Order: sequence, then C-alpha cells, then structure tokens
Amino acid sequence: MKLLIADDDKVSRTALLELMGSPQGWEIVQVADGQAALDAICDGLRPDLCIVDLKMPRLDGMQLLQRLRRDPDLKSLKVVMTSATRDRDTILALAKLQISGYLLKPYDQTKTRAVLQPLLPTAANPILASRNLLHRTLLVIDDDPVTLEALRTFTTSLSHWDAMMVENARAALYRLRAGARPDLILTDLHMAEMDGLAFLREVRSDPALEKLRVAVMSTEQHREQLVALAQLKVFGYLIKPCVPAKVHELMHKAEAEAQT
Repeated sequence: MKLLIADDDKVSRTALLELMGSPQGWEIVQVADGQAALDAICDGLRPDLCIVDLKMPRLDGMQLLQRLRRDPDLKSLKVVMTSATRDRDTILALAKLQISGYLLKPYDQTKTRAVLQPLLPTAANPILASRNLLHRTLLVIDDDPVTLEALRTFTTSLSHWDAMMVENARAALYRLRAGARPDLILTDLHMAEMDGLAFLREVRSDPALEKLRVAVMSTEQHREQLVALAQLKVFGYLIKPCVPAKVHELMHKAEAEAQT
C-alpha cells in the first residue's frame, strides 16, 4: 500500500497519520509542496492514495490536481484534498476534477475516517481492519449547510454509524465511483448542477452502484415525482425539515437489510 501526503505543514501530516492509526507496513511518502509531489509521481511513484493540501508553495493542490487529470497515465489516481476552507466555489471546482474526498482542517477523527475508509483496501487498512462488523456509513447529499449540520447531529447519536456529508451530487457520485459504498444514501431532491432525481438515475444506471440504498428528502410531495422515484427504486422519502425519528427509522431499516 503506497500513500502520498503532500502538505507544507509537518504538524498536519503527523496528525493525519495518527488519526489513521500510524499504519505499519505502508510505503508512506511525505512531501512539503505540490511540485515535490508531482516530481515524485513523474519519477515513477504510483500511490494508491494521495492526500493533498489545497494551499502549498510552488504548486498548490488545485494546480497539482489539474496536472494529474490532464495526464492519461495519471488521471485515475485517487486524490483526497485537505483544506480549512468551506468556500463553495472551490469545493465545486475540486469536485469537477473528480476528487475522491474532501477533509476539513483541523482534522476530526470521525469525519477523517469516514472519508478514508471506503478508499483503502481492507487488508492494508487498519481503520477498516479494526472496524466493528456492525459499523455502518451514511452518505448525506444536500447543498444547504444548515440541513447537513442538522443531519450530522441526528446521525452521530447512533454510535455505530459514521456520516459523510457532501454538498454536491456530482462530488458524491465521484466518491461512489472511486469506491465508497455507504449503507445508506440520503439525498436532497432539489440541488444546483445535479438534482436528486438525476443523481438517482446515474446510480441506477451504473451496474456497480445500482443496488445502493438511496432515500430522498424534499419539501414537496408531488404525485408525478413520487411515481418517478418509485420507478427508480427509492429506498425512502422524507419531508423536510427532517424529523430525527424518521431519519433513524430509515437507518435502522438499512441496517436490518444489510444484515440479511
């Protein structure tokens, strides 16, 4: 297992490795800027995962990612971006460049593990290897940060569930195609760029994703809309603002199905 960490802050690199359990037996390459990361990759390094800070000297994370995506031999590399910014335009730009995940600084253990767990093979991943077999993951997609924070509060009350929060359906789709397999996906119906219905159609048309459990949230309840969702085998439908009991009911239902 090869891991490349590019960050000009040594403390951040150390903290990240500690959150990941200081993995033994991995080939870990640490560099202090994007140019050093690009040089290592051009010299033949092929990491299974790159964790890249957004703001670095010489070549920043966005520029590094753009160069990787332009190269046919490098464009498939998995890249998780880290940053302290919550700027929506920046996150959308990164999503279009097919990042595999986004980690906010300072790192939170639960959120960091929720992002990284689906990206690492179990045999090489101490996070996954030590994971309880009853552990579950929820992916929430909503462009409203208030709703995301409310749902995070609802879901973290169930100790064996981790919640991944994504503000854009395309970013969520990129993450799924990169290997994430949540036990339940909860998506808003009305979002910019790609709405919940379009997201669900993409999931159902992909043989690798078609069986994922996808529930929908909306402030509306139109008959034609419900018929279209039913045809796409929606797992559930929640009226916003979401009630904790209804969210938990869907999570318990997903958990019960996963155990059968």
